[in-house]
Amino acid sequence: MRKKQPVTIRRNLLSNLLLIIVILSAAIILSISFYIRRTIQTLSLSVITQTVEQVKAELDGFFEPVSGELLTATGWAIKGMTDLTDRVSMNRIFIPLVRHHPQISSALAADSEGREYLLLQTGQKWMNRETRTREWGEYSRVTEWTDADPTPVVTWRHLRYDPHERPWYRGAVERKGSRSEGEPKDESAVFWTRPYTFFTTKDPGITASLAVTPENGAADITLAFDVLLTDISKFTVGLLVSENGQVMVMSDEDYRVIGLPRSLQKPKSGERITFFLKTPDEIGIPALSKMIRTVNEGHALWREVVQIEIDDEPCWAGIRKYPLSGDRLLHIAVIIPEKDILGGLKQFRLFVGIIALSAVVFAVLNARRLSRRFSSPVEWLVSESDRISRGDLEPGPPVDSPIIEFQRLAEAHERMRESLQVLLRLEKDIRLARRIQMDTLPRRLPKLKGYRVTAWNEPVEGAAGDIYDIIGLENPAGANGYRLTRKHAESAVFLLADATGHGIGPALSATQVRAMLRMAVHTGWDLSTVVKHMNTQLFWDLKGGRFITAWFGVLDTTTHRLSSFSAGQGPLFHFAEKDDRCRIYSSDAPALGVLEDLQFSPPEPIDLNPGDVFMVLSDGLIEPADAEGRIFGKDRVMEIVRAHRTEGPKEILDALLEDIRSFTGGTPPEDDRTAVIIKREK
Repeated sequence: MRKKQPVTIRRNLLSNLLLIIVILSAAIILSISFYIRRTIQTLSLSVITQTVEQVKAELDGFFEPVSGELLTATGWAIKGMTDLTDRVSMNRIFIPLVRHHPQISSALAADSEGREYLLLQTGQKWMNRETRTREWGEYSRVTEWTDADPTPVVTWRHLRYDPHERPWYRGAVERKGSRSEGEPKDESAVFWTRPYTFFTTKDPGITASLAVTPENGAADITLAFDVLLTDISKFTVGLLVSENGQVMVMSDEDYRVIGLPRSLQKPKSGERITFFLKTPDEIGIPALSKMIRTVNEGHALWREVVQIEIDDEPCWAGIRKYPLSGDRLLHIAVIIPEKDILGGLKQFRLFVGIIALSAVVFAVLNARRLSRRFSSPVEWLVSESDRISRGDLEPGPPVDSPIIEFQRLAEAHERMRESLQVLLRLEKDIRLARRIQMDTLPRRLPKLKGYRVTAWNEPVEGAAGDIYDIIGLENPAGANGYRLTRKHAESAVFLLADATGHGIGPALSATQVRAMLRMAVHTGWDLSTVVKHMNTQLFWDLKGGRFITAWFGVLDTTTHRLSSFSAGQGPLFHFAEKDDRCRIYSSDAPALGVLEDLQFSPPEPIDLNPGDVFMVLSDGLIEPADAEGRIFGKDRVMEIVRAHRTEGPKEILDALLEDIRSFTGGTPPEDDRTAVIIKREK
């Protein structure tokens, strides 16, 4: 696995804070954008729905009176009150209707015998057209008058007009044939034609018609009202959806415009006629065609809004159905540019953007300050630690941080520095104590005739709680008693002491034992007296349950006898060459300093024959443990002595240390280690 490149805490803090800022800023901006988008869509849907309902209400007021009057007129026809051959009586019925409803431009009636009646109003002018295809053929009688001059003017015109071929007649007759006999006539029975151009006036319009059978058995009659669509455009052109919004009304199947949008309000009324019954593409509104295609392709539901692009400008659009009758629909289309809906939202979005950008800038600057605020104390600690690691333990500059944790960390760091100063001084003292202790050990062992002696000491810490001493004695001719010697000695005094614990305290205690022994040897006291006085003094000096185990020995090279005394120090190993076995001696009395009055009987001296080995070891050479916790033990010590009995004491010691190292797996010792080995030469 590839190791990551290390970075500083300041850079790590800054990069992580910046990452959090970027993520939070992006989340806020996306949330606001989503909210604005949803708001725009909701507002668009609301505006479009309200506009559609307004247009529907207008269309209801436009078309429903036509249907209602048509139902009323057909009721008269059923009762036989309409005579198509009596122009005057027909005018008395329909002129009031046409006057009352401006959207009705003409009233028509035609029967199954080919007779047709037309009443047409054009401003102040009125006209009747009468057609009787069976009697007059392709000619029609036209009667005209005005409100100012009611005198009729009659003319005959060759129009080739057959009412049975007109869509309003055919549709009404087919609708009548599909209705059950006696079915009630309501607005659903009215037949509405598709928008088309009227035969007479050439105006765009739509016709509502209804065919009935008179009760007097006369021929079936169809009544119809022509409705001018220009009045619908007057409403849609003047309807203010939004500043740039547009609303249109279109036919059902081919989506031809019958209610023009506001974008066409500038042309004069006469010029607008050319735009009627055209497709959106034909009148220059491709966006509407795009919306229709979107709806027809199933990308939006009829009750939803659709986002489209008009001249690279986003717009929201909706298209709704308006039912004229059961089989005739109109479509209401509304288009609103997004900028009209945004209004204050656009400024709000800009305001939010500025606030968000300001917040990001502030957060970045604050992140830099915060990273510096947190990293500076850490950098100070790193610098101070590096300085201390080079041995410079002098006080450094104080840390400048208001953060309590950093202040505590700096205080702990300062305490550590002071503790290190103390430890270094203590280490110097320990090294000095060890040097002094080493200076007290015999630099050169006295030579004992017929014997080889080895002594060794290794502390687990700087100063050892173990100590040894070998004091050579000689008795020159004519001298009164023995005196100390470092050369050839006739006898020797041996010491191996082990004070409880490690370090300077036990080292001082062990050194005290060595010093007392030296003074006692100078005074010429016997071994028992020395041990008793030394124990009493140590009992007075040692506190807190401390004590010292010690072995004392006096070897006479002339008699080859070893006087041995152990105060808690053991076991003692004696390998007898002639018996080829190793004897173990236990301690003769408790450790020194335990009892104030130490009572004991001096043990019998030990005879050392040629090849014999006498060995005293501290606990550190008998009780080391392996990885599984097993103790090295005295049995292994005896095996090593027996195996190397023909070698010198130095070689025996080396073999012992090597076996211990192999047994423990080379782990550092946990206790001081000291050995004194005496071997009589053969």
